[in-house]
Amino acid sequence: MDYTKFLNKTEHVVLAYLGGRYAFGKDRRLTVDEPRPHPGFHRFEVKGKKARALEAVDSPEAELRDLPKTRGHHVAGWIAPGHASGVARVSLLPEEEPAPFAILRTRRWHSGDLVFESLDFDGEVEEEARLRLERLAPLTELKGVPASLRTAYGCALLLAIARRESVPLTVREAAGFAASAADGGEAVARDVLRNIAERRAEATARALVHDRDAMRAQIAARARRGLRVDATLDNAPFRAEAALAGADARFLSSRSLGNGNLEVAFEFMGERFVSVVDAITLHVFDSGVCLAGEDELVTLESLPGVIREAIETDALVITRH
Repeated sequence: MDYTKFLNKTEHVVLAYLGGRYAFGKDRRLTVDEPRPHPGFHRFEVKGKKARALEAVDSPEAELRDLPKTRGHHVAGWIAPGHASGVARVSLLPEEEPAPFAILRTRRWHSGDLVFESLDFDGEVEEEARLRLERLAPLTELKGVPASLRTAYGCALLLAIARRESVPLTVREAAGFAASAADGGEAVARDVLRNIAERRAEATARALVHDRDAMRAQIAARARRGLRVDATLDNAPFRAEAALAGADARFLSSRSLGNGNLEVAFEFMGERFVSVVDAITLHVFDSGVCLAGEDELVTLESLPGVIREAIETDALVITRH
């Protein structure tokens, strides 16, 4: 039997492409050929473990129908499903941005990402929440508020005040304080933002006392014995992308900062992060999140695990935006 016929089999499939090196099907991960398409649903030509984008297509009902559902309230491109303080980014939202607290239906794609499926009809409680947000008022007296709306409202309130005060803030950072902000209104939200600003200032101050050159020498000496001979400045972006893919993070971009430093932007658990690493060893100099001054103990590959712990304990504070 000629097995090469199976190895060289070509098929056409519709997949969600959400950026990065890979597209995910039901039972496999495919490497997307260059040039990579814009995020969206595409028809791919698949051969072996490689996929080539052919054309963009509309959201495919058949491919979404049997995937797990998630329903919740919208806030700034994210969904609050209502369990604990959890939030998740929604991919492939329509061009017309859903209103704050719109009820979203999403499906969990094979990659683990949530992709938009449809909007549900709002009720009076969602409309009243929008009016209260304009006044930065608490939700405490509003009847029939589900947990998902409370989380979305608290996040939206914190984001609104952060914009007014020019304080960088993400939905993921806000989620851990959403319930208290929703109940306490503007006063509590401002206290939360002050706390976050103080933690960022402390992290920045700790970073300034580190001698960058001495730290580089220590890291280089520690890594030299296991350093791969093919690690170069030129292939640093490729190695960074591979390291992040191994940690279930999505590489977005990179740029050289000179002196052997590489700035890497990546997405993990729906949030965007920017870190500075050694271009040869991929040891982290500046993680972009508050790690209590322990950035140099982390590699780019292990950083997503540290971030996951911060998210799950509602301790995430982003220092680089």
